[in-house]
Amino acid sequence: MPRRFWLAVCGIGLTLFAGACRAATLTLAVADIPYAAPVLIAEAEGYFAAEGLALQVKHYPVGRVCLERLLAGEAHFATVADTPITLAGFTRRDFGILATTTVSGRENQIVTRADRNIRQPADLQGKRLGVITGTSGHYFADTLLLFNGVKPDTVTEQALDPKDAVGALVRGEVDAAALFGTYVTDALNRLGPQGRLLPGPAFFSVTFNIVSRTASQGVSDDDAIKLLRAVQRATVLLQREPERARAIVAKALKVSVEDLAKTWGDFEFRLQLSQSLITTLEAEARWALRRRLVPAGEVPDFLDLVRPEPLKKLDARAVNLIK
Repeated sequence: MPRRFWLAVCGIGLTLFAGACRAATLTLAVADIPYAAPVLIAEAEGYFAAEGLALQVKHYPVGRVCLERLLAGEAHFATVADTPITLAGFTRRDFGILATTTVSGRENQIVTRADRNIRQPADLQGKRLGVITGTSGHYFADTLLLFNGVKPDTVTEQALDPKDAVGALVRGEVDAAALFGTYVTDALNRLGPQGRLLPGPAFFSVTFNIVSRTASQGVSDDDAIKLLRAVQRATVLLQREPERARAIVAKALKVSVEDLAKTWGDFEFRLQLSQSLITTLEAEARWALRRRLVPAGEVPDFLDLVRPEPLKKLDARAVNLIK
């Protein structure tokens, strides 16, 4: 009896332990913007669970906040544009870039108030320009100014709250705002006849990416592959059924399909890790050093922040990096 009793106890213990392991939940911080469409679709369609990944998804207004949550230890994965990665790369090495999911060359815009007499980028001199600090929109704003010969120190940059990025512009607290995604359509809808768009540089593009904690911090290659496979499945849906995909994303973002469709054609949805991402991060690093947004020093080697193995195992052709 004692032997059978202890065998039974051990059996129960092993079962409970195995159940606990299966139930271990990872956390994904996702930005509620169109850039994150593949991840939003994977969540809505249950693709993460279908891959056997126990995943809690938390939503935030922009990718910068998602990365902050990951670096604070509150998330295992995060969706984020290139600029916050650049800024974090100066001081942190405890995260890795798994893949780029989305590229857009026209999603960032400068929205102005018609009553502030801003008809071209040069007119921003002496004006108040709202930016979401440390985001791709911030980098875009400075790039547009320099491209048009406007010195950044002649423009008063004012930080916008990501939770209400449009409010300051609508209230007239800033004369223009560097916005992206549904923030742009929201601003134009709320401003009505007072809303205007400035033409941006044709060469500017933004990458949106998935980053993770390191393997030593609890994100194994197997877990990363499961997540990427789910996002890859969503990307296929985006490419083959764009109307259905738009409807799913519009519902997730709580916007109309019509508003989402206005910029939908500006996105390229494809899972990849390319050398162009490294080039972008390096260019942004030089900008961050000039603007004193990061500690003085050398441009980091951003290849050290790339974690290519999971994507290579999923699709080796999607990785094109020069070591």
